[in-house]
Amino acid sequence: MNIKQLEAFLHIAQLKNFTRAAAQMNISQPAISLQIKALEEELNITLFERNDKKVVLSEAGRLLFPIAMQMIRQYNKIKAGIDDLREVKAGHLMLGAVPVAGECLMPALIGGFREQYPAITVSLQIGGSVQVSRWIKERDVESVIVGYPVKADGIECRPWLTDQMTVITPPWHPLRGEEVPLAALTNESIVVREVGSGGRQVLEQQLLKHNITLDQFTSVLELGSAQAVINAVRLGLGIGVVSRWAAGELIEKGVLGEITVQGLNFSYEFYLAWNQNKESIAAKAFRTFITDEEMIRRLLRTKN
Repeated sequence: MNIKQLEAFLHIAQLKNFTRAAAQMNISQPAISLQIKALEEELNITLFERNDKKVVLSEAGRLLFPIAMQMIRQYNKIKAGIDDLREVKAGHLMLGAVPVAGECLMPALIGGFREQYPAITVSLQIGGSVQVSRWIKERDVESVIVGYPVKADGIECRPWLTDQMTVITPPWHPLRGEEVPLAALTNESIVVREVGSGGRQVLEQQLLKHNITLDQFTSVLELGSAQAVINAVRLGLGIGVVSRWAAGELIEKGVLGEITVQGLNFSYEFYLAWNQNKESIAAKAFRTFITDEEMIRRLLRTKN
């Protein structure tokens, strides 16, 4: 049994005539007769009762008719979905991301995506990890980049990119370019992200491994984004711990200093989360695009 046989069966059943059905399908009458013969032989049953005036469904044909209609509808739906996936027709894609990913990574990736799929418009909302997680859970956005795994029914979440954090200083800081023990940093004022951010969690976990808390620093300033932390450090308000994605270019230009800290591993994962049950064609295309490692390296100019 194949789709062409079912389509021939339905055309004949609706038109009650082999010749008209063949013309509608743009095939010859012998060809459509062969399709029905093959279908009847496979099912081992007669589907039509034929006489000189018309063709009518047999009892078995009447049983098959609604089933065949449903099968054709499902086939057309699948085919349309595949066609959409190839072409990614016009649509609007809603995304969410934490600040480092949203400000430093997503613009280049969205730009690359739009080059391939110019018919798709993209909106990006940026917020803290808690807020971004809520957006995807409440279906306000279709996909998010977040600093820790999102756990909720119907939400799929997988590691995406590794973020390497670094300790930054004002350009004139005496420890700039030095490798120092962690204890030496507690004599400094420190600028950090807000409670709940992925970067803040990594920092506190690493400090605890050395029996150190943020309370032991001279002072602590909490700010809501990596860019705010960078600006505060440039103004001399303290040292800071931020993503290298955010600070790397400024470090290379000498606008910021950098400290290497003995025994610290400031790395953590960004996670990609999406609604696995109601993911649109555009969202699937975007997920495929941003999980292409070669594409990421090209657009972000990173090295593995």
